[in-house]
Amino acid sequence: MSSWFSSLNPINSFPPYHGTYEVGTVDVEVPTADIPAVSDAPEGAQPTVSFRIFYPCVKPAKDEEDRPVRWVPQPQRINIASVIKYVGLSERVAGALSYLPQLLYWVKLPAHRNARLLDPPTSNSRWPVTFFSHGLAGSRNAYSQICGELASNGMIVIALDHRDGSSPVQYVRETADTPAHVVYPTHIPHSPLTDEVHEARDKQLRIRIWEICMAYEALVKVDKGHKLDNLDLNTSQTTKGRKEVLDQFSHMLDINRPGKMVWAGHSFGAATMVQVLKSVFYNSERNGDGGKPLITPHADAAIMQQIAPESPTLLLDMWCTPLKSPFQRFLFDRPLPSYTVGGPDGSNILSVLSESFHNWKDNLNMNKLIAAKPRPSRRPSVATPTTGEKGKPLPALARLRASSPASDSGYASSSSDRSADADRPQPSRTSESIATPGVSPADAPNEGSNKKTAGPHMFYVANSQHFNQSDYGILFPWLAQKFTKAEEPERCLELNTRAMVQTLREAGIELGGEDDRDILSRENDHIRRWHPIAVDEQVYHPSSAPYGSETADPEIVSTKPTSPNPNAEARSPAYPSNPLERRQTDRATQSPEVQAQLARDTEEAERSPTGTLTMGQKTDAQLERMGSLELPGPA
Repeated sequence: MSSWFSSLNPINSFPPYHGTYEVGTVDVEVPTADIPAVSDAPEGAQPTVSFRIFYPCVKPAKDEEDRPVRWVPQPQRINIASVIKYVGLSERVAGALSYLPQLLYWVKLPAHRNARLLDPPTSNSRWPVTFFSHGLAGSRNAYSQICGELASNGMIVIALDHRDGSSPVQYVRETADTPAHVVYPTHIPHSPLTDEVHEARDKQLRIRIWEICMAYEALVKVDKGHKLDNLDLNTSQTTKGRKEVLDQFSHMLDINRPGKMVWAGHSFGAATMVQVLKSVFYNSERNGDGGKPLITPHADAAIMQQIAPESPTLLLDMWCTPLKSPFQRFLFDRPLPSYTVGGPDGSNILSVLSESFHNWKDNLNMNKLIAAKPRPSRRPSVATPTTGEKGKPLPALARLRASSPASDSGYASSSSDRSADADRPQPSRTSESIATPGVSPADAPNEGSNKKTAGPHMFYVANSQHFNQSDYGILFPWLAQKFTKAEEPERCLELNTRAMVQTLREAGIELGGEDDRDILSRENDHIRRWHPIAVDEQVYHPSSAPYGSETADPEIVSTKPTSPNPNAEARSPAYPSNPLERRQTDRATQSPEVQAQLARDTEEAERSPTGTLTMGQKTDAQLERMGSLELPGPA
């Protein structure tokens, strides 16, 4: 009967996952009082942390199949009204459209509720783990398709709920010391980027980073076999009562070896993961001039031993504005941990953009800067390799800093400190698939090929929009096609997943399936709708980019040798401090091609104030008119 009603639903359903394994899922909410404190709790932090786990599972028998996992959590009407209101519609319209649960009620995830965890066929008998951070207007369910796809390839994925005011609504359960309550969204303007706006985003990032670190501490306890009070009862239809499934994850999580955890996120979530990695990795280098830290972890916090140069980093359509905070210059000036001398040199970094964010040049160049190899002024310090014998824990100290007389914090000062072979494909840590009894060679986890593809890896998907990496493109394809010209949402997610999985394989993460090296190839038009981005062609120059200002157009410079800039005096100490004067100066010093593109973008912005009439011409002016950089679906 339910399948018949589903067939009449104008809202699309989720396709089955494409990986090797069936996928189970469970909701978790635990009191932070039961978790070792990773740091002092930031202002606005909630008394619980909440997340959904996606994991490889044993397919339940028909008589064991539990109730379906609904995409919209209860209370459905309030949740949908909150999303509609969040994207800017009036309360009256939001209330009317909130009756959509009559249609959305039948939308379910292709995952099994509370299913039994599959025994891992990996070399160390533990499943690799990924943390996934959502963007604005997101939640633990908003990226269920891509999280489930990763799980079907042999990963345990932790999809977080952030209670920082970036979600349309969040419900916090009652604890022994605190009542149940609701966290409503916080409105933060996207422009102008004043100090107050930056401080508000930094406040959200402090909550997000703290939640991620606390969730990691919770998983460490679960892996050690300690009991946690899961406030989500996970009631089961088959057992007619509570079914606690966290116990089965004991000693099954590969979260103790430094650099083996995967850090992924979309949009604001991708920016969050960048700040998590840098905040923890460079924490020991802070001094009195280090700005306002987003987190100051305790020395014995478990996260301090996890983040290392080998930590895989998956950035989906990263929204870079939160990284421009003038109070976080300490983090901005430092590269991702991968570029520590002796580290993977960017081969474990993946950035995938939608076409709309690829055409937003300011954000594109910031994405390149974050993912790119550092210039001498941002070079990493020396670190001991953290790779070890397969299946054994790595040294507790994941990295050692070496002082350098030519730098102020152990940073190498010239390109001669780097190997000449840094840009060439490097051999992976293992060369063969793992053969496991009961698992066919095609299904066995694969640790990658003999060679790594040189990184960082950066691509965009043609005819795609910002929401295409979330569930909204899958569920509302006809709206997406009509109003934004986004095409084939399943194809978009397929390309994203393939690139994520292959990047992890080449980073030494054991996953199911076969090698897919073509997906990381830099040949253009090699794969339909999949286009490589040359990370080292045009990026911000760290010393000249108008840091912390969204109104000024960035100076775009080439990393290739060029003749001296005749307009270099424009960056002298007399450079105008007024943002409007800076904008005029920047325009005057840009090439005719760049000025022509800016003129075309501005003209397009005037013609299309809603930002929905054409593909990919979203300038800052348009985004200001839209009122949001991150509409999760076709609003």
